[in-house]
Amino acid sequence: MTSQAPLVAVDGPAAGLIELVQALSFCRDMASVMALVRRAARTLSGADGVTIVLREGDLCHYVDEDAVGPLWKGRRFLLSTCISGWAMLNRQPAVIPDIYQDDRVPHDAYRPTFVKSLVMVPVRVDEPIAAIGAYWAAVRQPAPEEVALLQAVAHSTAVALTNVQLYESLDAALAESQARAEEAEKANRAKSVFLAAISHDLRQPLQTMRLYHTMLSERATLGAAITGVATALDRKLIAGMGEALSSGEELLRALLDISVLDAGTVRVNPQRFSLENTLAGLVSAIRGDAEKAGVDIRLRPSAKAGPQAALAEADTDPVLLKCILRNLLTNAVRYTPRGGRVLVSTRRRGDAMLVQVWDTGAGIAPDQLGAVFEDFVQLNNPERDRAKGLGLGLGIVRRMARLLGIPVTVRSLPGRGSVFSLVVPAVPAAVAPGGDSLVAFPRDSQRPAQRDCDPRTILAVEDDPLQRLALGAIIESWGYRVITAAGSDEAMVAIRGAGPLPGLVISDFRLPGQLNGVQLVARLGNELRRHLPGIIVTGDTDPARIQEASATGCTLIHKPYLPEVLRAAIEGVLQGPEDGARPAVRSQAATREG
Repeated sequence: MTSQAPLVAVDGPAAGLIELVQALSFCRDMASVMALVRRAARTLSGADGVTIVLREGDLCHYVDEDAVGPLWKGRRFLLSTCISGWAMLNRQPAVIPDIYQDDRVPHDAYRPTFVKSLVMVPVRVDEPIAAIGAYWAAVRQPAPEEVALLQAVAHSTAVALTNVQLYESLDAALAESQARAEEAEKANRAKSVFLAAISHDLRQPLQTMRLYHTMLSERATLGAAITGVATALDRKLIAGMGEALSSGEELLRALLDISVLDAGTVRVNPQRFSLENTLAGLVSAIRGDAEKAGVDIRLRPSAKAGPQAALAEADTDPVLLKCILRNLLTNAVRYTPRGGRVLVSTRRRGDAMLVQVWDTGAGIAPDQLGAVFEDFVQLNNPERDRAKGLGLGLGIVRRMARLLGIPVTVRSLPGRGSVFSLVVPAVPAAVAPGGDSLVAFPRDSQRPAQRDCDPRTILAVEDDPLQRLALGAIIESWGYRVITAAGSDEAMVAIRGAGPLPGLVISDFRLPGQLNGVQLVARLGNELRRHLPGIIVTGDTDPARIQEASATGCTLIHKPYLPEVLRAAIEGVLQGPEDGARPAVRSQAATREG
């Protein structure tokens, strides 16, 4: 058994020096260092006074002192004219038994003081940044031990001052980082407020132009069929107008999607739904664009049996996941040359499903794989061809994937193609409960008395006069009778004086008057004493709008929308459940399908 060496008790100057070193290790500012050093240096050296001098360029600044009488605290002298400057310039201690016998000392500066002898040691010998002076009121020869002790104090001070500089640098960097973060947050908030403020006003003219463009296109087609008046130039101009509108709508949709995601207002609503059906629907929706581009797009579902059988239901937000997948598929079709292929595959990976989008496009260089998810980055579109998108789709994918907690990765071989992969949480299909389910019907006495209405009559409420005119005209062109109103109050008056009552309300969300669009639909239903279906068209992307529309069973369409989306929504609502039954809540994601 080995014995431990006994602890050695430390006392005297060594103990004082250790105590100083420990105390200095906790100092975070210059004032604390100075206070400790001036007291410790005088105590350890037994001097009648101590001063601390900082170098400031070509000057010596006597910043602090502890002495029996005043010295030079607060004063500055040239390095070349004082003994502290000599010690720093020569990087060695100055030991002077009698100051009046040494030419290095400016005698006139010392005569008003008590000083007769001194030791001055530099702080940090390699590049002195300060000096510590010890003074005595009598002529004496300082012992080598005293000089060594003062040098040890100076070395400890050098370490403490370096630490203070590091702390100050860190504090400054942290303060700058916080200031930049606050500035960025402020800019983000300002951007979100700005985009939210202009979104409605910016969508309005685009929507109006889209409605007028559709009517112009239909009239030109009809005129050409009847009279042959429409020329090839007319058709070309109308088509060019449609392309320009589509580009503007796409940019607006993408920018607003990004602003909403960055603002943190999107709430995840996880649900269980069929992943295979969702993918099949997306592939079917995109197949038309793929065929126009000469690209073959296919869905390869996962195995239906065996240990690798697919989990039947995804368990995440279906709206956000659908948007992610749509952007990946659209991106793959855009960057795959004519004659190429896009394949969507699914397979089980543990308790999740691996969804992959393969393409035979140009591929991505290894050093550019991370950049593809940045906003406005298009690696194979130097000419900024609008047909290849805006470079925002993958930025939206990255934001939504982070929101869902779904990892998205990309692998690629230049010249061969790319594959984007995401792992979707999934669960086995829920087993339907056994037994018959009963549906309770209201008693006849509980049914409100229904008034006769004309399902071919539509009340259109829109505050913008140009869009109201266009909306009424295009709905009439589809064979419906239209009653128009500019706000909720006007709509209430119009419906009370109308002949055939409307079978459907199409309304903007924000309206002049006391009611918004959703409230107007509910109020009109009460007036008619029956459920009145409604379609709410809005440029507002606030999730609260969707919840409010859902509360009345309204269909929600976001501006700008394609007229055919509105027409399909009208037909879907009017062909819905009869006998006053409330239709299922629908949300037409026109801004993402278009």
